[in-house]
Amino acid sequence: MNKLLLALLLLTAPMISFAQEGSLSCYEKYAKKFTERGAFIVEDGWHEDIIITIRKGATAECIPGKVKVEKGVVVAMYRRFSDGTYEETPMVKTYKHKEEMTITAGSGISKSMLTTEDEIINVVFTKHIKPPKKKFAAATDPDDL
Repeated sequence: MNKLLLALLLLTAPMISFAQEGSLSCYEKYAKKFTERGAFIVEDGWHEDIIITIRKGATAECIPGKVKVEKGVVVAMYRRFSDGTYEETPMVKTYKHKEEMTITAGSGISKSMLTTEDEIINVVFTKHIKPPKKKFAAATDPDDL
């Protein structure tokens, strides 16, 4: 019986690890891309085409929107509706710590903020991701000469 369980575990382990890699949340995908490429500094002003990520437990929701940045801090967040319009009033959340109300915007993804509902919120500045690094051209294979 133990050998059967061990064999089953060995056969399914590669499938489990593949499924975990393919099931990254939208936030994790953005974070991975920013880690790989880096980001330009976020300037003060209005930024459209941003993503507001709201995570709670194992779920993550990524909502397009726009934000206003003043002195490197996000001061207003607006979520975008499916028809392309934005909320009339900024998104309001209550944070567990007062300092979390100021979302610094230096690295392309804001610092994480924890709400009283145990949601983790980040702002992702998608237009500030650096382009992919150039790759060297591959040499011609001698067999092709």
